[in-house]
Amino acid sequence: MKRKVFQILVFMLVSCILCTSGALAGTSIGSEKQNNYASPDLEERLLRIPEFKFYHHKNGIGYGVCPVYTAPSEEAFRMANGKACVATDFEMYECGFDATGWLFVRYETNDGGTNTGYIPPRYVRGFRSQMSCKNFEYIPATAEKAIRVTNNPLLRGSAFAILDPGETFHILAKYTYHGDWWYIECTVDGQLARGFIDRQESSFNLGD
Repeated sequence: MKRKVFQILVFMLVSCILCTSGALAGTSIGSEKQNNYASPDLEERLLRIPEFKFYHHKNGIGYGVCPVYTAPSEEAFRMANGKACVATDFEMYECGFDATGWLFVRYETNDGGTNTGYIPPRYVRGFRSQMSCKNFEYIPATAEKAIRVTNNPLLRGSAFAILDPGETFHILAKYTYHGDWWYIECTVDGQLARGFIDRQESSFNLGD
């Protein structure tokens, strides 16, 4: 009798494990601890992805009004109907230069919001950043569900673009100083763009 009870308990335990494994096999959300990856290499890269933050300049950096693009290219998507600018003589934040000399910044907009983006090199010649150059990753991913992309990491729910299911993008870095974000590169209206997606709510698969 005891042997029979033991066999039943073993059977129930094995069944429970198999059911749990089956449930997890289809899981795919934007957290490195919970996503189901297609490639161990991509998983390892995501686990090591760099984190960054911005340096506060209370009185600005003194270069007047400069254009700002969402990605380091003058062909990239630009906020404010293609007219986004930052007044660098006032309070702002910077994250250093990228490899091509574009300065990554965060600043307040006229409507009280926050914008992030890149100032072209020729507008900030001679500036000495307080931050080291960021070597971002470039990890391919595919949206499983619609993903909101924001340029304001201080405000959840804001968005300047939506990635549709099946749309591809690249994960560049992690930003957790305000909120919990992936910093990504994608395309918006056919133009290169960079922004933030919520790490807990964004559903995607690694790989393209």
